[in-house]
Amino acid sequence: MTSSFAVSKHDEGAGVTRLAVRGEIDDEVSDVLAEIIGNAAAQPGVTALVVDLQRVPFLAAAGIRALLEGRAAALHHQRSYQVVNARGVVHGILATTGLLSLFHTTIRRTPASR
Repeated sequence: MTSSFAVSKHDEGAGVTRLAVRGEIDDEVSDVLAEIIGNAAAQPGVTALVVDLQRVPFLAAAGIRALLEGRAAALHHQRSYQVVNARGVVHGILATTGLLSLFHTTIRRTPASR
């Protein structure tokens, strides 16, 4: 892994939680990401989870699994789930696997202060 993995949680208001992911999502970190998403989905008051991949340069097969497990956790807790800001290689991987529409993937603007 060449880039440091980190996830920061942001309360967007109205029950929306955004998880901003940084770094490569590979075998080393995929289980952690799935757990973080699952924990966020289980929090009281959360109605929607947004996983922001703007700072993710690479997504391995294990990363795809983590995003799918996160979606399953969100649906289990009756939360909406969206993946945003996938770019470059990551966008291409999600497009090739047919997951762009499943994850409702979009490019969103986020406040510059974050």
